[in-house]
Amino acid sequence: MLLLADPARYAESRRSELHAVADRLLDGRQFVLGGMVKEFELAFASFIGTEHCVTVASGTDAIEIALRALGCEGKEVLVVANAGGYSTISCLAIGATPIFVDIEKSSLLVSVSSLIDLVSEQTGAIVITHLFGLAVDCAEIDKLVRVKLGRSVPIVEDCAQAHGAKVGKIRVGAQAMIACFSFYPTKNLGALGDGGAITTNDDALAERVIHLRQYGWTQRYFQGVSGGRNSRLDELQAGFLTVFLRDLDERNDKRRKIVKKYVENGASVVQGGFANSEKYVAHLAVCTVKDRDILINKFDEAGISTGVHYPYLDSEFATTQHLVKQLLPNSWTARDKIVTLPCFPEMTSEEIGLVCSTISQCQQHFETT
Repeated sequence: MLLLADPARYAESRRSELHAVADRLLDGRQFVLGGMVKEFELAFASFIGTEHCVTVASGTDAIEIALRALGCEGKEVLVVANAGGYSTISCLAIGATPIFVDIEKSSLLVSVSSLIDLVSEQTGAIVITHLFGLAVDCAEIDKLVRVKLGRSVPIVEDCAQAHGAKVGKIRVGAQAMIACFSFYPTKNLGALGDGGAITTNDDALAERVIHLRQYGWTQRYFQGVSGGRNSRLDELQAGFLTVFLRDLDERNDKRRKIVKKYVENGASVVQGGFANSEKYVAHLAVCTVKDRDILINKFDEAGISTGVHYPYLDSEFATTQHLVKQLLPNSWTARDKIVTLPCFPEMTSEEIGLVCSTISQCQQHFETT
């Protein structure tokens, strides 16, 4: 069965380098917040184009800590409802109120007009999710918010699915006041376990994040900042990520080429029109379809795994039923029409061909524009 993603293939190809990382860990005898973490933080900050990178234990922790660092407790935070719930979970964890923004039909990314309608004096932050690998222009959103409110509202970039994507010459993670990354194994830049990071150019924010990720300590064993927790990337994963970062752009290009082939064979990949652009890193090949169950069964019969990203809107959760319901027509429509096809750089030409031939046989089930 062709898997939706197979991060072990890439790890196998770097086996000797990964063994060297493990040897370095054992020789160094520092397993938490040591030299390999600092090395990766410096390398990733340089790659993104920010002054600071602070690693944490997961991408969801990164969002929660970023919102705490901005002082969003008790405030409203604008989020999309179709991105798996991670921003919503983070809001609820700090006592913030998620306000759900609709998406655009064409890209399934945040609807700027919906966001501007909902932003208000009560808004403490806006989480912009670069969903499925396509970057959102945060500068445009900031400009429109300032027109409406007469001031900026902090933007938190959720870059968990867009490592390496660019808007113009600026990579995601460097567009806004603060940004969050996940290094879950299936991400474009994935570890061999969990992990996350926060990037920023703001010195004070970076210092606050450093305190929050380790108990709120301002000095060893002294809690000087409230809301702190234990959220640290371990040395081993940091070492692996430093190795994997070296060819991230090359692997992103392979992802784009796979999506381009899918589109050429008739798949309605929602962001496929960006397959020649660095704005897109093809994290997930999400298609809109007419008959989802039929299409999934056809791919299953061909030995191809599929997925649904995501089967629920955040507004459906048991944990969000107390919130004021927003009208999200595009989000609801998309929820029932999306299917994800395999897309990862280590796919063989034969596997890509199998997916393409199955797409060709199922063209009537894909949505046409």
